[in-house]
Amino acid sequence: MQKVLTPQGNYKGYQTKMLLEISISQSDCGDLTLFQTIQEVIGRINLGNWIDFHRQRRDAYDPVALLTVILFAYARYGYASLRQLEEMSRYDLRCRLILQGQTPSYKTYQRFINHQLKGSIEELSHQVYLCIQDHKALEAAILMIDGTKFEANANKMTFFWGAWVKRYRPRHWQKAMEIVRQLNRYFETQGIAVRYSILKEPTLKYLIEIDERLDRWLQEVNAIRKGRGIHPVAKLKRELGTIAKSLFSYALAKDILGERNSFSKTDPDATMMHMKYDYYNHTNVFKPGYNVQIGVNNGYIAYSYISPDVNDMKTAIPFLEGYRRQFGEYPKRVVTDAGYGSYGNYAYAQLHQIQAILKYPGYQKKKEKVTEKNQFQLLHMKRNEKGVPVCPQGYDFEAEKVTVDMKSGVPRTTIHYRNQHCEGCSLRSRCTTSKKGRSARISPQLEKYQKQVDAVLETEEGRKFMAQRSSQAEGAFADIKKNFGYSLLRRRGESGVKVELGLVILGYNLRHYHQRKMKTNPDTMN
Repeated sequence: MQKVLTPQGNYKGYQTKMLLEISISQSDCGDLTLFQTIQEVIGRINLGNWIDFHRQRRDAYDPVALLTVILFAYARYGYASLRQLEEMSRYDLRCRLILQGQTPSYKTYQRFINHQLKGSIEELSHQVYLCIQDHKALEAAILMIDGTKFEANANKMTFFWGAWVKRYRPRHWQKAMEIVRQLNRYFETQGIAVRYSILKEPTLKYLIEIDERLDRWLQEVNAIRKGRGIHPVAKLKRELGTIAKSLFSYALAKDILGERNSFSKTDPDATMMHMKYDYYNHTNVFKPGYNVQIGVNNGYIAYSYISPDVNDMKTAIPFLEGYRRQFGEYPKRVVTDAGYGSYGNYAYAQLHQIQAILKYPGYQKKKEKVTEKNQFQLLHMKRNEKGVPVCPQGYDFEAEKVTVDMKSGVPRTTIHYRNQHCEGCSLRSRCTTSKKGRSARISPQLEKYQKQVDAVLETEEGRKFMAQRSSQAEGAFADIKKNFGYSLLRRRGESGVKVELGLVILGYNLRHYHQRKMKTNPDTMN
């Protein structure tokens, strides 16, 4: 028996209570359907590939129980912080049941996510997807691709532009070489046999070597100049050190940038991107973020890719290559919106025998009725029997030159046309402002790809695929961002963002699988 102080409003009373262990059973937990679904999925996959059970401490928490709680939290709430996981472990009876009464702290979940899940989140997502996906959908391998931008956990005013390196790095090097010239002039006037070379290319190693030599020389001189103030060479050395620090920061920024044109100092892996339209400031908000691409098959997210590119066109090929590494083969069919329709993507899909239903920019405009206002656009101009464009006045364009471009990695042939009958034309001011006459560029192979896409989209099957892409791929982002309010990343760095988004996607797939399961057979969990 133990006396426990019971606080009251008007007096202090002592009440005796017995210390009894309170057991928790499934009947006490109420609705366990989602929790049981997650336990069922975890039981069907081999966790030994990611969790080393043999190296676990005897007093360690059960890793399967920790994983179950994490997946349940992400499936139930869309996202869960470490503190939320700790709170659920203490007060949620479902979590207490799987943890057998243990209460892991937020540090425990942090270590588990960083050490166990960070390096294996992609493979874990892949195995869960294979476990819950329908076999017919796996064989069909139809991928609905869409992308969105997630705002990074970084200050929007900590941007760094790649143009700054190109502009200011040479200027700082010129200042450094000017200081070296002043040093040479000083040593020459003093009759000291010291001279440093003037280099055109910035080399930090060279500046460090000069600084070390000047430091040794000044140590000898300072013994003689005691009480006579700072040495002129010491002043120049100090200025040279300041410039060297700036050059080092630019060299470091150049390595961080890679092929990007910007990054955030708070999160160097994040790229400055235009987010959605800001209705309050009436401008596009420019913030650090990540471009997240997902491929949805039969309502489940099959694969995700995090890209620093602000344009979706450049993400298609890396996305499909990552999908091949994950699944061992390319998808049989890919459906996207107009943000992915480029010559390089069409050629890549043809090379790897992928049926690419990629809308292209201008697809909707091409279907518009020709009017007096838009008749001067190239896509609304008529073509003769050779495929040469004909202007609204009925004059054929003439070929000027043929160029081959390799920017997309595959040769792209472009024919450059110019109309020689613009002189004196009454419609010239509405058609072109060029002094040489109206010009046009046509890529025959690109137009061939676009005609193939037009033929597919005009069929009932093509329209069905585009409708499914809108509901499945865009619907997945709508559910994650709007329904569960997850649009801002919490972790920093590409590895942290990858594990965070991986858990969010796992939660989405498990939630979607549970909803389908309950819809088809509501009595399965009773």
